[in-house]
Amino acid sequence: MPGRVRTHYAGDYQRRARLVRLRADADPTTRCWRCGLTKAEHGQPWDAGHLNDGQAGGPLAAECRRCNRSSGAAMGNRMRKGLRTSRRW
Repeated sequence: MPGRVRTHYAGDYQRRARLVRLRADADPTTRCWRCGLTKAEHGQPWDAGHLNDGQAGGPLAAECRRCNRSSGAAMGNRMRKGLRTSRRW
């Protein structure tokens, strides 16, 4: 639904994530905490990544967009892996 913000990303998270991205943009030597590359090496914008995936309100660190999105997708896939439907498709 457009305009709807998940509770996890409301309030203080927006402010903290913005600060992480601004600090990473200001320092060209900042490295992605997952892959270790700088922005110049991977050429992607910074995201604010959770140090503990899925932990709402937990610490954030600068992370390249590719690493952040792939870790979120992997976590979602792990969560869905055990789900079963009521009928065979």
